[in-house]
Amino acid sequence: MSIGSVLLRAAQRWPDAVALVDAASGRRWTFGALAAACAGTGARLRAGGLEAGARVALLADAQPEYLFADYGAMAAGYVRVPLDPALSAAELANQVKDSEAQVLLAGDSRRALAEKIAALVPMRVLPIEESISEPAWEPLAADTLATLNYTGGTSSAPKAVMLTHGNLRAALQNIVMARGAAPGEVMLNVRPLWPIAAVIVLAHLAAGGTVVLAGSFDPARFAAELARWRAGSTSLVPTHLVRLLRETSAPELASLGHLRAIDVGGAGIAPEIFAKALDALGPKIGVLYGLTEASWSCYQSPADLLGADGKVDPARLRSAGRPVFGCDVRIGDGGEVELRGAHVMHGYWKRPELTREVLREGWFRTGDEGRLDAAGFLSITGRIKEVIRSGGKSVQPEEVERALCAHAGVAEAAVVGLPDAEWGEIVAAAVVAAPGAQVTPALLMEHCRAQLSAHKRPKIIRLVETLPRSHYGKVQRAKVKAALTAA
Repeated sequence: MSIGSVLLRAAQRWPDAVALVDAASGRRWTFGALAAACAGTGARLRAGGLEAGARVALLADAQPEYLFADYGAMAAGYVRVPLDPALSAAELANQVKDSEAQVLLAGDSRRALAEKIAALVPMRVLPIEESISEPAWEPLAADTLATLNYTGGTSSAPKAVMLTHGNLRAALQNIVMARGAAPGEVMLNVRPLWPIAAVIVLAHLAAGGTVVLAGSFDPARFAAELARWRAGSTSLVPTHLVRLLRETSAPELASLGHLRAIDVGGAGIAPEIFAKALDALGPKIGVLYGLTEASWSCYQSPADLLGADGKVDPARLRSAGRPVFGCDVRIGDGGEVELRGAHVMHGYWKRPELTREVLREGWFRTGDEGRLDAAGFLSITGRIKEVIRSGGKSVQPEEVERALCAHAGVAEAAVVGLPDAEWGEIVAAAVVAAPGAQVTPALLMEHCRAQLSAHKRPKIIRLVETLPRSHYGKVQRAKVKAALTAA
């Protein structure tokens, strides 16, 4: 089954049911209209002389036309290359050049950026627009390349994850089975579509659900949007959850009786934030674990939060869930989490050495350190590559961050290792103070002296206004390290 098959089957099964809604305009598309709009993109590209297998870059905001271009390009046998609008023209041109994309489909709001990219890497820039055609896609083999997803934009050597139609089919099956979506259930989307959210949206559509595209996340109006559309589910990153709890009243959150699940992924949820969310919302938080290379590998449903006594099991506050239907998980050498399944990437684009390094005998080495408990729940304890080696001893950044955040005057902290001639590396921290708090590096160092062993204590602490984060909400430690080195 290819992406075209998924769209066609949904259109055949629920032709007149509402598939997609644009919250800004209120416009609706049925499953039949969605399939026709996706088919229109493929017909348009073919009419322009583009051959099957060609790479098609996409640059747009989270609008319905983005999905028409995204799904339509893959269904027609092209390889979509989704671009992050937050990156610079030079960074994006680097990715476009690496992918050898021939066409860039650009939304109206990103047209100027697209033209800058095209000035650096000559290529055709076409507007993303809705056009209609008869959905009649040819079947595609499971190993047909469907997408190249770049995992970073600041390096001179881009790294793109290759996912085939077979990989995406397996991912869709895993998502549908894990989330338990039902026909007609509304999913509110406030995440960018270009990373992996477009696949989560497609999984909801494949189950017959309705997707409401509500722009970007705004904590001040998010609860009202959930209520307006009577959404049964939504998807956030941990940063969104923190902002929602901070800016939305408890009664407003408690009134969302129609809400079944808020699925949170992209980074770990701090246990104290998790606990606050459960107090405000009840057991409605789903936790997912995955990577661009293997999306939705583990899932902890809201029901998994409850123990035999019907109360929230404290152990679940640190869990990343159980393996989904089509995924095997094991703990390999050095405590590294390894994954296996049909959803795991085909490899890295034009990076065979790196592919061989992380894919061994069917197992993908994630770079995450973790453990599995007796019930099969996975916990992520750190990043193997981010372990700080100081004086011959290992320091997990997360442990130091937890110690810093235990101080009432600290809102957030990011810990990295900086080169040191004597120790190899020293522990350094960037700290965001809590609103109204009066903290100093010296005060926090004294706090850490009571919390941590000597080799784990930060030698450098810098107070910063914010921590740099990716679109998933993950702290970008490389940028933290660069800033602390320059300070």
